[in-house]
Amino acid sequence: MAHITVSDVHKRFGNTQVLRGIHLDLPQGSVLALLGPSGCGKTTLLRLIAGFDPLEQGRIAFDERTIASPKVFVPPERRGIGYVPQEGTLFPHLTVEGNIRFGLPRHANKQTRIHEVLALTGLEGLGERFPHELSGGQQQRVALARALAPDPGLVLLDEPFNALDLDLRRSMCEDVTSMLRRMGTTAVLVTHDPGEAFAVSDQLAAMQAGLIMQCADPESVYWQPANPDVARLTGSAIFVPGEVLGTTAMCALGTLPLHPSTTIDAGPALVMVRPEQVQWAATGAGVPAHVDRRSFRGDHTLVQLTLGELCLDLRMASLSAPPPDADIRLQIQGECMAYANEVNRR
Repeated sequence: MAHITVSDVHKRFGNTQVLRGIHLDLPQGSVLALLGPSGCGKTTLLRLIAGFDPLEQGRIAFDERTIASPKVFVPPERRGIGYVPQEGTLFPHLTVEGNIRFGLPRHANKQTRIHEVLALTGLEGLGERFPHELSGGQQQRVALARALAPDPGLVLLDEPFNALDLDLRRSMCEDVTSMLRRMGTTAVLVTHDPGEAFAVSDQLAAMQAGLIMQCADPESVYWQPANPDVARLTGSAIFVPGEVLGTTAMCALGTLPLHPSTTIDAGPALVMVRPEQVQWAATGAGVPAHVDRRSFRGDHTLVQLTLGELCLDLRMASLSAPPPDADIRLQIQGECMAYANEVNRR
């Protein structure tokens, strides 16, 4: 197991600043998801933790032991890390057992450990097969088994299931992280899929342009995003110009309670709610709206609404979506967030 600390880490490639002051604290046995768009620095940070690239500024420590700084560099093979890249990069001329054996130290009881990780990763009975005889999901499990074979204290997963279809990717990712938790192994997962990050992480770090904008438990990041960029990165969001008045915000959606974590002075602001917070009724309290368009999509229906000059596009459960051309009333369930100095973008 390993407690990972990343302190004020910067990284530059030529004239390009890739990481700008990264701070992380990952308790042992927990799973961290690094969520962000391509080019934001996720893989670069993972490579620095793994020891594949040198560190010019900052410090990375495992259990208070410095393993990377401008003056210290512990090579990858001495860091006790398992690394699973985007492509499994299996050796095509080796069997499943041969690929797993490749990562084991000389003194290990290799056959016993191979059988252990085959069982652990659901690959029993496939040890004599070659990579081309396996499905994509099975190949990724072999790559994971190879990384787990030396019993590392930290496993780094760089979008390892990216080539799989969405449902299989999320299912495999949940299975893998559940297994790592049972083993007590610390893990860092790089992903650009918010659903995957929410499902598997204990902490979620939202990255953009070389910065970690917010790092907290997944529910906090989703419902209390630190800024509009985090809100957009982690899911659909509705932004409405309004005005903050103490613990509430007034906008076209009504007078809404602010989450206690909101830190903004009274005055003009951008109010954010998640689409699933929008509830409707034919009569009663709330603000009036009109259904302009309704598009049935099976398990959900896309509904376009107008509230005065505001236009909203919502995804609603088909059984509860309002009828076309209906006049309805909208209410917001729960608390909202508000931000200053942001141009309204839907």
